[in-house]
Amino acid sequence: MSVRFLVNPKAGRGLSLASFDRLRKLASRAGAGFVVSRSAADLGEQARRAAEDGIERLLVAGGDGTMHLALQGLANTSCALGVIPVGTGNDLSGTLKIPPDVDVAVQRGLAGKIRPVDLIRVGETYSVSYLGVGFDSEATEFANQVKILKGPLIYPYSVIHTLATFAPPSMRIVHDEGVFEGRVMFANLSNLPRFGGGMQIAPQAQIDDGMLDLVIVKEISRRALLAVFPKVYAGKHVGHPAVLFHRTCRAEITIDRPMTLYGGGEPVRPMAAGEPVAAEVVPAGLKIVD
Repeated sequence: MSVRFLVNPKAGRGLSLASFDRLRKLASRAGAGFVVSRSAADLGEQARRAAEDGIERLLVAGGDGTMHLALQGLANTSCALGVIPVGTGNDLSGTLKIPPDVDVAVQRGLAGKIRPVDLIRVGETYSVSYLGVGFDSEATEFANQVKILKGPLIYPYSVIHTLATFAPPSMRIVHDEGVFEGRVMFANLSNLPRFGGGMQIAPQAQIDDGMLDLVIVKEISRRALLAVFPKVYAGKHVGHPAVLFHRTCRAEITIDRPMTLYGGGEPVRPMAAGEPVAAEVVPAGLKIVD
């Protein structure tokens, strides 16, 4: 079995020296290659190179953003992604129940079974977790700029900050079950049940069922959003009259003002006012170590 490690030294606002050294030792013990990414773009390039080199398992150390960037080079290849969660947001590893212990995660990456999972595609970009635009994308954009906090507290802080100035956009969303038109807080296509550091945004979503869960939160007051927000961590927002759920293989979103579409905590593409953007599921588009 051919294995390579790909480490993002900037994961989690800066990977600790102890974790970095431990990863290097574990890679050496496993007889695996050890690559340190030089930039965000380099993560995808190094992952692509691993697939081209015939590597069977690429163990990637980082958070959800790191996984998102690396899978751009692994999508639709035979190289399997092994997740080592050492980042700020670890929703993919949480869904896969991979603990935040470097030794345990590496052992899982080396010995776990490989299985196919779905991806979401928009243009030439893939996401394994979600694609979202609206309040959540603006909160994520702010969270990526926060320097004073680390870990899962970043997103709640960013939600409160973003809420002060957010104006709900109007969207038209065409999906397999119909068409939605109106003002929304946000729209989210989920492949995982969770995002934003543990929020159960789409509790019924499954990573390998060939479907996406479309979550639409209609326009509500700031007070109402703050009231429902804590419930998302337990998935108890289901049933709220402003929250709509649809199962779909594809969605086309048109928005009334420029915003940025996000996926896996990373910007995916800008959205222009009045320009439809289509996203679709890619069944079994990624091999992953479970």
